[in-house]
Amino acid sequence: MNTQTVQQDTDVLVVGYGPSGATIAALLARRGWQVAIVEQSADIYDKPRAITADHEALRIFQEIGVADEIAAAAAPHPGTDYLGLDGQIIKRFYPAPPPDLLGWMPNFMFVQPELEAKLRSAVEHTGNVQTFLAHQLLDFEQDEKGVKANVCRTSDGERMTLHARYLIAADGAASIVRKQLQSPIEDLAFDEWWLVVDAWIRGSIELPARAVQYCRPSRPGTYMVGPGALRRWEIKMLPHETPEDFQDHDAVWRVLAEFVDTSGLQHCRTAVYRFHALVVEQWRHGRVFLIGDAAHQMPPFLGQGLCAGVRDAFNLAWKLDAVLSGWATPCLLNTYTDERKRHVRTVVGHAKDFGLIIGELDPVAARERDLRLGAELAAGRAVTVRQRFIPGLETGLIDCDERGAPQPGAGDLLLQPWVRQDKGPWLRFDDVVGARFLIVCRSIEGLKGLDEATRESWLTLKGVCVVLGHKDADVSDHSMQLEERDGWLANWLDERGALALVARPDRYVYGVAHTGEALHRLVRELVGKLGS
Repeated sequence: MNTQTVQQDTDVLVVGYGPSGATIAALLARRGWQVAIVEQSADIYDKPRAITADHEALRIFQEIGVADEIAAAAAPHPGTDYLGLDGQIIKRFYPAPPPDLLGWMPNFMFVQPELEAKLRSAVEHTGNVQTFLAHQLLDFEQDEKGVKANVCRTSDGERMTLHARYLIAADGAASIVRKQLQSPIEDLAFDEWWLVVDAWIRGSIELPARAVQYCRPSRPGTYMVGPGALRRWEIKMLPHETPEDFQDHDAVWRVLAEFVDTSGLQHCRTAVYRFHALVVEQWRHGRVFLIGDAAHQMPPFLGQGLCAGVRDAFNLAWKLDAVLSGWATPCLLNTYTDERKRHVRTVVGHAKDFGLIIGELDPVAARERDLRLGAELAAGRAVTVRQRFIPGLETGLIDCDERGAPQPGAGDLLLQPWVRQDKGPWLRFDDVVGARFLIVCRSIEGLKGLDEATRESWLTLKGVCVVLGHKDADVSDHSMQLEERDGWLANWLDERGALALVARPDRYVYGVAHTGEALHRLVRELVGKLGS
């Protein structure tokens, strides 16, 4: 074994090159920071794993320049029907109907190796990233100046030491970083074995147009409509079964035949998963951060696993950029755990609840479930839109009242309308304004409540003021006038009786102002929080 030590310095070291790691590497590198990635595998895993994501993930991929490519290769999610004991629909779970208020289809299906290849292409095009494939993190240590990581090449054991200002663990559920930190984990009491079978349609076969949750105690299962010819079945293992029972292809095909005529299928992948509902207690440890499956694991029944990791990446990326750039203090990084942990815990809880509905094995309880859910659906009381189960921010860097609760509108995702400047082409809002702090108001009058000192403070945050409507001669050099095609942002403000909103670089609304004085307060307090 070659034990030669090579030392290299970088701004941020990312351990793990899956979707979460690739996303945060691209986000930071596009902001000008030097990034190193250590990945144990030599190449992208060539089989599908995650298969669905949502419009917020696409919006983040838009920030790194690959959303159009990913969307072009994806298929819109067709919605999901839950079938009860008698094959009747007891629950519907569909994507949000038009219009697409975040600028992208609300839910989509994809092939993970293709998506990862596009993310890695975005990383490579930044020119600021070194990748160490087929390398393994051995251990690390940190002090007040940075992190020192010991890494070895898996082919021959050659070692190197990487010095970084920060380390991000995106190394999955078996995270080496998390294990070294020994961070406590909250178990939300969901632990089930499921068989996952991916197959390609290769013959004449009759399949549902929508995804289906087969809520039958004899054998709960899920059918998912992937893009193109890809289809997936997730099948719950019964109490008397073990993972070893499904090592044989014929055994897998026999249980799959309970759901579909297998004669028209070509096998792609079989995997046995132990679905968990886990949330790590602390996601920041000094200069080390956990994202993605290293920080949380959830059952797949809400299709939010990849989305959660990508949200982690965007939340942390802009905050690291702010601290590394010097216009925010390191205290800002404490909000990462506060914001993301509560958000993820809520989503994991919903995913667990759906899993319990689907996986009920007691026929009597299943019959009661069918009656209850069927009655709710028939009466119009059931929530059928997937997006309703994804919360906004409830804590952290948002405008809160004296009790710590978000003020109305604070923590909401900022809508993404189609806009244009000076009769130019219609473009998505984010592509025009960039990932920065924003003030969005209905008229230039809304900005007159900001005094000169507050305006200067706003500029130190690289903030921009967006005035909605037609060209106004009074718009300053530090503002832009945008015409909305459909009036979504203007309507959002009108519905809240608001003069303006303040938004963060990750597209969450910091706060809403009803007067010029309130806008002045929001900006002044935001600047103070970033500098405190």
